[in-house]
Amino acid sequence: MEDTRPRFRHPDLLTFTASVLEALGMTGDDAARGAEVLLDADLSGIESHGIAHLAWHPGYVPGFRRGVINPTARVRVLRDSPVAATWDGDGGFGGLNAAKAMDATIAKAEATGIGMVALTNGRHFGAAGYYARMAAERDMIGMAMCNVPPLAVASGSLDRAFGTNPIAFGAPVEGSHPFLLDIATTAVAGGKLEIALRQGKGIPPGWAVDAGGNDSDNPSILRSGGALQPLGSYPEMSSHKGYGLGLMVDILTGVLPGMGSAIFEGTRMQGQWFAAWRIDAFRDVSGFKADMRRMVDHLRGLRPRPGVAEVLVPGDLEARARNERLQHGIPLEMETVEQLRTLAGECGLEAPAPIAG
Repeated sequence: MEDTRPRFRHPDLLTFTASVLEALGMTGDDAARGAEVLLDADLSGIESHGIAHLAWHPGYVPGFRRGVINPTARVRVLRDSPVAATWDGDGGFGGLNAAKAMDATIAKAEATGIGMVALTNGRHFGAAGYYARMAAERDMIGMAMCNVPPLAVASGSLDRAFGTNPIAFGAPVEGSHPFLLDIATTAVAGGKLEIALRQGKGIPPGWAVDAGGNDSDNPSILRSGGALQPLGSYPEMSSHKGYGLGLMVDILTGVLPGMGSAIFEGTRMQGQWFAAWRIDAFRDVSGFKADMRRMVDHLRGLRPRPGVAEVLVPGDLEARARNERLQHGIPLEMETVEQLRTLAGECGLEAPAPIAG
């Protein structure tokens, strides 16, 4: 189906978002980088984590206004070694602190071959794939994770036990965009329900359940006692795997840096964990990238099942969206457009204008 939503130039949305963050107290440089992280999700087609969150999500404007996000945060290094560190994020803007933590992770890997940084007292950091791709674009393997307050039931349970707790993994490929896996450990990211709600659509079985554990097609079910399902959805479909992966993320991002499991720590803080490996610590970089290219080319040549146009590799859809949206603009739902216009008025800014035509 043709996408008839209004489109906006990436530079215009970037400038607007940075201006909003600066109006909320961030420095110009920090606001610009924070805006870059947020808008990268829209460029990549990950609309569940992009500018649609800016006006209403507690990780963005409302969080600043409520004092949940510190616009002038000063990260404290709690522990440090040549290969690992733990940071206290001081409640700073999630995308900014996470990008800085991945910078430090990459620097450790450049110096020693491997780097890891765990961050406590963090805030919502957007799409995890951004940080894994940072390493892949430096000829490294990268990973990023964060924990989220409980939104999903434990496998076989009626009770919430873990969040969407995403895992991202990136690796370079010869002559191509990186291999980039970015997945929630729940059946879907919570933002998928937000998109369905904005579009007035129901959600399919397996995404979420009501308080009694029954499948729900209501995209607002999380607000009325419901919960997301683990990856796998049902015990009969191996939902223990998504449940276990979600808890693994909670251990690395919460228990390891000293925040504790998100099960107990309320809704404000989030923990994060970043890792990078220098490929030449293991083998020649050019050989690795060539082998990666051989692998992804083979996968793309596999026979698709009936009704599927082609077999894709993780990162393909995001790379295609990025190329298309840089050229033709980023589509936004009208609800988001109106929210941005209202936000512009509140901040004394000019709202971004859609592309004519």
